[in-house]
Amino acid sequence: MRRLVLTLFTAALLTGCASLKESRRAERIGIEWVTIPGERFVMGDTAMIENPDALPLHEVDLTPYALTRYETTYHQYDAFARATERRMPGDVDGVRGDRAVVDVDWEDASAFCAWIGGRLPSEAEWEFAAGGGVDKQVWAGTNDEAEAGDYVRYRGNANAHPAQVGRKKPNQFGLYDMSGNVSEWIGAYYQYYPEPGEEPSRYDLETFDIRILRGGDFTMELEVARTYWRAGTLKDVRSNAIGFRCARDLD
Repeated sequence: MRRLVLTLFTAALLTGCASLKESRRAERIGIEWVTIPGERFVMGDTAMIENPDALPLHEVDLTPYALTRYETTYHQYDAFARATERRMPGDVDGVRGDRAVVDVDWEDASAFCAWIGGRLPSEAEWEFAAGGGVDKQVWAGTNDEAEAGDYVRYRGNANAHPAQVGRKKPNQFGLYDMSGNVSEWIGAYYQYYPEPGEEPSRYDLETFDIRILRGGDFTMELEVARTYWRAGTLKDVRSNAIGFRCARDLD
């Protein structure tokens, strides 16, 4: 019994040390976490406009969680790549720093999030946070197309590269660039939504290679930046328009 107690204590101590190490890494590279409340919300195309993959509407229950305030930057990812001897992502015109990192695949993004004690967000977590809560705005920060450009960096107002994070207005949760700038990897494979009253099918992530992207990017039209818009691509794709942000479970 004494040996069992000692073993459990040691395991808990090691887990605590690992969590502290990851928290310090996140703090050292300037990660800011924003707490998102747990709620029940209606997921999907509530505006009933386009993107049939975002139908049917269905309710989802979320427990509280956290998201990074900004998309992951080159400064942050480069620190991870150097520390783990991972491939350095390419850039556009040699500018890195606080630009949103791109040229990273799904595995790269997942590994970075784990390194700072997090994970990629679920699709429901991303959509709820982007829409600012249960009232879910069409773009992250507004329902008004006339002012969407104040919140969204897209084809109509962008240069031909990702921008420095946080240059547009934040949404109601204080999150930046949830719509536009770079598309964001989601921690799940691409599947169709369940019919009302049905449970979505669940598969191991290794079963399928398609992963979800959310948010739209600087190469796309404004409608693709809507908070419910869904897209998918192969998990090993590296693009100059795909980046990510991280989520974290709350203790």
